[in-house]
Amino acid sequence: MTAPEFQAEFDEGRGLLVVHGELDEPATVELRDQLGKVTKEYTQSLGLDLGDVTFMPSPAIGVLATSQAKLRRNGGDLVLVAPEGTIAQRLLTICGLDHETEFGGLTS
Repeated sequence: MTAPEFQAEFDEGRGLLVVHGELDEPATVELRDQLGKVTKEYTQSLGLDLGDVTFMPSPAIGVLATSQAKLRRNGGDLVLVAPEGTIAQRLLTICGLDHETEFGGLTS
């Protein structure tokens, strides 16, 4: 069985980037680039839905922490969305990164 392929879709209307699959090294670079583009001029809350992430090593955690800090410096916030029981929720809790179980009243 092959690993779920990385995908990310940005819902501009909701301000939500939804990520699916493994955040391996190439996917982490792609996510970093996408977050860089989206957060460059963003000054409000942006959601990052990690509910369907199946693998998230330390470089991916670093990208999330850096992006969260960058957006906060710009006056916005990167809300990491990780529903209870997901891989992302467990890892974000262990790493001490702020996260929510839903974004804007909608769960992933």
